[in-house]
Amino acid sequence: NQTDPNFELLIMIDGSPDNSADIITDYHKKNPDTRIHIFNNPENKGLSAMRNQGLEHARGEWVVFPDSDDALEPTFLERLHQQAELTGADVVNCAHNMVDTRGHKTKRLKGAPGIRTGEQAAYELLQDELSPYAWDKIIRRSLFNDVRYPDIERAEDECALLKCYLAAQSVSVIDDPLYNYSVTPDSLTWSRITPVEETHRLIAYFEDALGERRSEPDAQKALTVARVVAFLNNAQQALVVGGDSARETLRACCKGFTYAQALTALRTNRIFGAAGVLLKTSPKLYRVLYGIYIKRTYKM
Repeated sequence: NQTDPNFELLIMIDGSPDNSADIITDYHKKNPDTRIHIFNNPENKGLSAMRNQGLEHARGEWVVFPDSDDALEPTFLERLHQQAELTGADVVNCAHNMVDTRGHKTKRLKGAPGIRTGEQAAYELLQDELSPYAWDKIIRRSLFNDVRYPDIERAEDECALLKCYLAAQSVSVIDDPLYNYSVTPDSLTWSRITPVEETHRLIAYFEDALGERRSEPDAQKALTVARVVAFLNNAQQALVVGGDSARETLRACCKGFTYAQALTALRTNRIFGAAGVLLKTSPKLYRVLYGIYIKRTYKM
């Protein structure tokens, strides 16, 4: 239902245990469309493998990575393509709607509308000031010439996106909410606790991606904020899931960054900095306040 019909749709089936592959195949037989290509993988390989498989077969100038349980507004492609042509940007981000289980929509925009350099976008990404998702943007396919999604258990999108931003000349952000993101307790980011070791791997990936830039003051600040945010997110998973392993994860996350690093984050982002200090000072109080935040933000 896109107003811009000039696209190809690659459907990646990742060893689905239900009959979704049959449903998709039958629908395509009844409604043939040369723009649609189906890749039915019998074994589950994970999100990164599916994204990489799609990149190997993509032929367009731009790529988009929508999730199967979400929905694009009809003008998603048209509006983002227009912005790319207008600005010459290599990546164009849009706002999105968070759709709760009752169908209620809440608009969310990560990043100030406008243009920034790729390097500026990379630092904003690390500081959680720009969307880390793959699905709310179009990305020039050539940026993926030397980039693939890593085999890591969390933040795969952010890892690949960081390298794309660093390779981009410019990045644009628009205020239009063109993507509808379904928020459910069973979504991938809510339903399990990522091992803390994966968070350490994530930080190492960020450092490696920055390369020689790591020694620059802006990069150092961005990496410090990224460290605090990464361990906060890991701790938040534990708070949502609960159980014995959650307590161990919380303790490990508290050790993942220092008070000095939390204070550095505080000067850049008051919310994350304060959350970092609170997590290290009183995990129990942090648990209570985070529970209130979840209910208010996600209506669950």
